[in-house]
Amino acid sequence: MDHMTRSRCKRSLHLLVGREQEVASAFFSLLFARVPEMRVIFPGDIENPAVQLQWFYRMVIAFAGNDAMLVNKLRLIGFRMAMRGMDRRHCEVLANTLIGTLQRHLCGSWQSDYSHAWRNAKAEALDIMEDGAGLMAA
Repeated sequence: MDHMTRSRCKRSLHLLVGREQEVASAFFSLLFARVPEMRVIFPGDIENPAVQLQWFYRMVIAFAGNDAMLVNKLRLIGFRMAMRGMDRRHCEVLANTLIGTLQRHLCGSWQSDYSHAWRNAKAEALDIMEDGAGLMAA
């Protein structure tokens, strides 16, 4: 992922400070409403707000680390999803739900360059997750 894309994504995440629990709860509620079967890739107590916040942080914190950390985490998500019979379509729902949730909850602070950056990040992330799913098939 190029530096500008990563920087814009990270900048948008800084806007979450103080609202993390609200955004995490909204994300998981919407994700499970859209794709209930996706619940199996998370722990059984994912309805617990503290667990939701922990997993939400795990998903977004990868953007704060280095590229190798991000790639490894995305491959693992793709692998775990493939283990449970999910495919790129499910990965797209996960990514779109995350981006949409961020956009809705940061509406007053959301900028068009954030949307552009997250769309670019999503395209790359989906390819990496698909690589991880491919490891399952190998």
